[in-house]
Amino acid sequence: MPMYNMYEDQQLLYRHLTDEKPDNAPFYMHIHDQCEILYFIRGAASCTVETGTHPMIPDTLVLMRPMESHCINILASEPYERYTLNFSDDILNAVDPEHKLLTPFYERPLGELNVYRASEFSIPPVKLLAAMQNPGTEKGDRLAIMTYFYSLLGEINKAFSVKKHTPPHSLPAKSLAVEAADYINAHLFEDLSVQTVASVLFVSVSQLNRQFKKATGFSPWDYIIGKRLAAARSLIRNGIPATHAFAQCGFNDYSSFYRMYIKRFGISPKADQDETAR
Repeated sequence: MPMYNMYEDQQLLYRHLTDEKPDNAPFYMHIHDQCEILYFIRGAASCTVETGTHPMIPDTLVLMRPMESHCINILASEPYERYTLNFSDDILNAVDPEHKLLTPFYERPLGELNVYRASEFSIPPVKLLAAMQNPGTEKGDRLAIMTYFYSLLGEINKAFSVKKHTPPHSLPAKSLAVEAADYINAHLFEDLSVQTVASVLFVSVSQLNRQFKKATGFSPWDYIIGKRLAAARSLIRNGIPATHAFAQCGFNDYSSFYRMYIKRFGISPKADQDETAR
């Protein structure tokens, strides 16, 4: 079991975790309906976001937005220490109703401009994350976390502004996996099949499956289903009835959707909605 410090409420989950002897079993590719900040402190790992894999060196920060697939790949059984912040957009409604602080999460292509090194920040993010560990009362925890959370988002915005205007050294040709992911995300809620994607890209289904899974950790169909479920969960948690959300997100059969929802999230759509509304 990992050693950790944690704060959690309905809008935010903050954790400082260390796995002394990690393995890949708990770190599977996943998709969720919140934003996430991962700050890597130490370990032997890489991080896959969508179709790109990035080496994780100490003091690396990675951003993920809702519907952006990602996972950590453990490369050796060395202590793996990190901070993680998972939060919903509405956490900013009171102080930033236009959500300008979320620009680095949403105003970029999926799987791009996610990774930042310590040298890209004027204030080291690890200092702000460490300052969130307030051992006082629950109210004190929330106050400490939000004070430094806004500062962290401000630092990320400044780094993103520089990064997005820095031209890449070269633009490599898109891989088959990237082209497939682009097509899937553009047609996610339509009548979509792996055969359709393969036909559009002029490759066999087996070739698409092989190269896509190598790049992402998902089969193309699991990628499609995972994103549709995450989108449906976001609608359901925002009050849309599950019987409407499933069809809006590309599912044809409610019974199948219901079973997949429980398998993926461990809770029924109705219970999930009720729990969020409390």
